[in-house]
Amino acid sequence: MQEGKRVAKKNYVGCCGSCVDCDLSDSYTFLYTTTFKCTRYNRSVKADEPACDKFEPAKNRTNELIEKYDR
Repeated sequence: MQEGKRVAKKNYVGCCGSCVDCDLSDSYTFLYTTTFKCTRYNRSVKADEPACDKFEPAKNRTNELIEKYDR
């Protein structure tokens, strides 16, 4: 990384990764994209995709925690 430049971090607030229904422990990576299981709809979601209308924020789930699982 060049001096003076910062890499923008993803913001997961209001996205699938910050929802209680997104299971961060159930993931797989394919072609550099990590998907997680949505336990409400039993489908695959990306942590940074816009959440659906059933979104419920997970308490104590921070951007840093989600980023750790989102490879």
